[in-house]
Amino acid sequence: MDVTRDLGVFLRELWDEVVSPIVNFLQTVFPSQSRIWWCPTAEFSLLPLHATGPYRKGQQNLANLYISSYTPTLTALIHARRHALTHSGSNRKFFVGIGQAKAMGEDELVSVGAELASIKQRVDGLAIFTHIEGQESCIARVTEELGKNEWVHLACHGIPNRNQPFKSAFALHDGQLTIERIIRCELENPEFAYLSACHTTVGDEDSLDEVMHLASAMQFAGFRSVIGTMWAVDDAQTNKITSVFYDNMKDKRGRLDYTRAALALNRTMTMKKLADVPFDQRILYVHLGA
Repeated sequence: MDVTRDLGVFLRELWDEVVSPIVNFLQTVFPSQSRIWWCPTAEFSLLPLHATGPYRKGQQNLANLYISSYTPTLTALIHARRHALTHSGSNRKFFVGIGQAKAMGEDELVSVGAELASIKQRVDGLAIFTHIEGQESCIARVTEELGKNEWVHLACHGIPNRNQPFKSAFALHDGQLTIERIIRCELENPEFAYLSACHTTVGDEDSLDEVMHLASAMQFAGFRSVIGTMWAVDDAQTNKITSVFYDNMKDKRGRLDYTRAALALNRTMTMKKLADVPFDQRILYVHLGA
């Protein structure tokens, strides 16, 4: 199977039948490169609307026209945007990188260490960066760090539970950090979470309108801006993608700014320097929130 070709055909059909008419209207109201938010329901919540386009020579795809984000509910978006509109930024962030390469019962993720090291290099001097990995990456320590840090990057296995979404979890050293546990965390000033794990936007199999999954749980817990994934992540590609992403998270004054996450992801998705990354891996990341 030629994944790139089949995926391109599907995205072209989705563009022609669903997204293009919406974009035609948007272009009468909003200029190019404006931000837009998708709030899909039912089966549409499983579709990569942000990655659609004609994929024909001389024509622009959606990512070249608008900067897409998603929201699980309009209430969640209003809450996130309310904070974003009054956001003034600060010189240094409290940032924790959490990695678990060898969770019990899961395949080893060989790129976790390099991924976190690359992030540390890029935010050095801009954030107070805490790096926890291996045995330190346990449920108690991770929940503690979620409470203390404004920014969090999780590099581990994501374990969706489509029958019981609240049991969906991140695989850590001593067990699974579930959605139930995440939404009970007491967070001081959560701004941004990057979930470098598989299937973090996969929710209930039978009730697709139920919007509870790992990425939305981070938003409901308080994080105003979240990067999630629609399907399986190739561990061999994550370091390339996250490196480019964090390079684009700095504002004009060189500070980290969570309100740039949607723009940073859009630029990462469309940059020619990542042309060697498989197409399905470039488009599986989505932004939720402000």
